[in-house]
Amino acid sequence: MPKLQNKLFKEPSYSEEGFVSYTYGGNAYKLWYGKVGSGNKPQLLVLHGGPGGSHGNLVPLQGLADERKVIFYDQLGCGLSDHPDNRSLWTIQRYTDEVEAIRQALGLDGFHLLGHSWGTTLATAFAHKYPQGILSLTLASPILDFPEYIRETSTRIKANLPGNAARIIDEFELNGVGDEEEYRAAVMKHLKRHVCRLFPEPPGPLTRFNHLKHPQVHDTMVGPGCNSELNVLGNLKDVNVTGFLPGLAMPLFFNCGRYDLCSPELVSEYRKMAPGSQFHVFENSAHMTMLEEPAEFLEKHRDFLRKHDI
Repeated sequence: MPKLQNKLFKEPSYSEEGFVSYTYGGNAYKLWYGKVGSGNKPQLLVLHGGPGGSHGNLVPLQGLADERKVIFYDQLGCGLSDHPDNRSLWTIQRYTDEVEAIRQALGLDGFHLLGHSWGTTLATAFAHKYPQGILSLTLASPILDFPEYIRETSTRIKANLPGNAARIIDEFELNGVGDEEEYRAAVMKHLKRHVCRLFPEPPGPLTRFNHLKHPQVHDTMVGPGCNSELNVLGNLKDVNVTGFLPGLAMPLFFNCGRYDLCSPELVSEYRKMAPGSQFHVFENSAHMTMLEEPAEFLEKHRDFLRKHDI
């Protein structure tokens, strides 16, 4: 496994890398993208999580590049793309149209789409509005209904955190009360259980993902200081894209980790809304399945994509 991790966890050597020009509200921005691989099977476009994250934690998907080009891109305000200081930009509606700008600029037609975490919310909204050319849709560790997540899933996770970690997190994030060091320790207990079970020594891709985060995007969409993501106070708090699932005509693949904050129970409910979809649970993972079980992650995704290549 170490040899595989060393190969997959490094930043890819891109066969093509550059910026897409994107105009919105009369302003021009640059969106970074990078392609890896030269295989002739249909390409895979990857939408990262966050919000405010980057492609960094998803680089193990370069393991699929022996058969197809894998396209990473950093959303506006994220990673290597432009970072405008404008909170009105950070909405799911604008991000959905941004993905279409990427699709058009890169000439994608007959391609696979994969989203992780917040990227699944975006991918579902995009596939609903712009379904043309999408051969399949993969939703890895999906969160598609934020009101339900806040009401049910987050509440269940908090109830199972050790000691008074949940109380400390809620007091700090919801009321601005408490000691910051104590809060960070409580959040770390949650991260080790439900985000990445490789802590306290997270692999390089996760370190790069965190280093390239844009706090303004995250604070606007998730909520100021909501670093646990067990509380959502930003403009995602009312977002629910599950209503789009029954109408999606392309094949769907849902997957998550056994200990994921997007729990198997949550994801199985999404799957029921998409008849004929595929579902897999990575038994030794939390939210960062591609880092925690990279070999199985690649195997399952390779099999799904092959099944739905033209």
